[in-house]
Amino acid sequence: MHGLITDRRYWYLLFLIGFLAAELTAQHIQEERVVTSHPVLNSIEEAALRGVISKENALLQKIYAGYNPERLHSRFAEESDTPIRCMVPVLTEYYHVKYTLDPGIVAEIENLIHPRTTLTTRIHVSDSERFVFYYDVEGNNAVPLDDFSGSGVPDYIEHAAFAADSSYRYQVEQLGFVDFLKEEPYEIFFRNFRFYGTTTASGSTTSITLHSSFEGFPENSHPLGNQIGSLYVTIAHEIKHAIQYATNRWTGQAGSFDWIEMDATLMEETTFDDVNDYYHYIKTGFDSHTPNTRSIFGTPESATPGAYWHVSWMLYFFEKHGGDFWVDVWNEFITDRDKPFFDAITSVTDRRGLSFEQEHINNHVWHMASGPVHSPLDYGFRERLNYPVPRFTHNLSVIPDSLNNQFLRSLAANYIDVLPSNITLGQPLITLQSNSNGVGLGVIGYFRNGSTDVQFSVNPNSNTQSIQTTWSWSDLVDLNIAVVNTNRDADAVYDLSVSSRIPDEDAISQNYPNPFHPATNIEFSLTNTKNVRIDVYDRIGRKVSTLVDGRLGGGFHTITFDGTGLASGLYFYRIVTDQTQTTKKMILIN
Repeated sequence: MHGLITDRRYWYLLFLIGFLAAELTAQHIQEERVVTSHPVLNSIEEAALRGVISKENALLQKIYAGYNPERLHSRFAEESDTPIRCMVPVLTEYYHVKYTLDPGIVAEIENLIHPRTTLTTRIHVSDSERFVFYYDVEGNNAVPLDDFSGSGVPDYIEHAAFAADSSYRYQVEQLGFVDFLKEEPYEIFFRNFRFYGTTTASGSTTSITLHSSFEGFPENSHPLGNQIGSLYVTIAHEIKHAIQYATNRWTGQAGSFDWIEMDATLMEETTFDDVNDYYHYIKTGFDSHTPNTRSIFGTPESATPGAYWHVSWMLYFFEKHGGDFWVDVWNEFITDRDKPFFDAITSVTDRRGLSFEQEHINNHVWHMASGPVHSPLDYGFRERLNYPVPRFTHNLSVIPDSLNNQFLRSLAANYIDVLPSNITLGQPLITLQSNSNGVGLGVIGYFRNGSTDVQFSVNPNSNTQSIQTTWSWSDLVDLNIAVVNTNRDADAVYDLSVSSRIPDEDAISQNYPNPFHPATNIEFSLTNTKNVRIDVYDRIGRKVSTLVDGRLGGGFHTITFDGTGLASGLYFYRIVTDQTQTTKKMILIN
């Protein structure tokens, strides 16, 4: 018995059983609740989950929180004065259960959520005549009255009209999302409530209601001030909600809080780039480099999707593959409203000849390579220098070193910082062993000359990954590793080792990919510094390219052959050194 108790494997087994049980319990609770972005709404949801209030009453309390805070129960009223970002998730929940609710509650909610006009309400039509604005200049819902243009229309309303026309031109006409205009002009209202804005459904169409002033709302970077910046991005956000509703009526996974809010927040940044209100979701403060603990930067081990604070995950695809990437994804829901969101994404990546697993790893590496400390000169997000410093979950400092029995949720990642030593010989070798296929690696090397290099290893059909870099430890100032679980449904446990390797023979590897189009990589190793020549020949022996001709140091090397302009077919590459000569075949496909 004593030997059993002192066995480390026994204690690890007990820990693992307890940990996995806790994870399963947490996931079960997570599936039952609607996680929101606001402490009041979260508190209401938690009370319903514990049975303190009924789900019906919880929904009514959420509506009160946004539209009529005076009627909010005292247990929730003092949670926070921060405005709610968007009421669409709450309204979506209401629309899904509307016909199961007590008619009296439905009547009360309908009375609160639908905008109303009065005899004193004024009207303004945008320049495109696509939008009509209903606003008040007196009373509780009055908009700011400044009229520096002298047009007789408050500047606030003219800015709103400009923002609506601009959002429509960009999102519908330029990017190509579904046109949400069922009738023209589209109605936009203003109201003094406790949130930024919302999109309200009525049959096959929608209308938008915006805060009447945005006075006292969080700061942003718009040159015309915080109020106009908030107005602009809220309009871009709500117009994307209107597009979503026109696409699939906010049903299925594509109608869940996480996806629709990530998507609408993406349109804030891409429609009005100079506002940067989304910084609030990835940072703890506008000028802070500390990541929000719910963002990917703050908690890479939390899986996407994650609503507003995971907007950067969607921004990766937008910046790397263009805005039409997300247009293609949303078009998947036109014919299949209930299609799982990740199924839609993988359908698009497959059609484009991309690997979702590779893209998800690269996405995390972009996050890892952000902030003022880790940002490379030519890799990653366009605004990466303004992003927070990511949180590294582990640090390795003595090579060789390793991590064992590390738990990783599906679609989540660990960021690992390795401190290089200039006395370590050879070149970094990173190897990973997991209990699940599809756990991949992304590695960034930061060099003393200011350059960087990125390498990947991902095979969704293997539980082993390895990256033998061509870098020398003495040339590195930092080395960062992203271990990424690309599985959509399976958690994983992995072991990671970082070591050093010195070639024991001159060798050249088979090129990869092979067949290739238009480029392929050729790896070779040298035991020491020597003369090297690598030539490429066509199938009848004519030389088409010299890839290397000179002295190279000992170690592992990679070169790229670009076959652009050459005919499809069989080619040969030959390496000649002082001691050896080797020839291999490769196939170019155009």
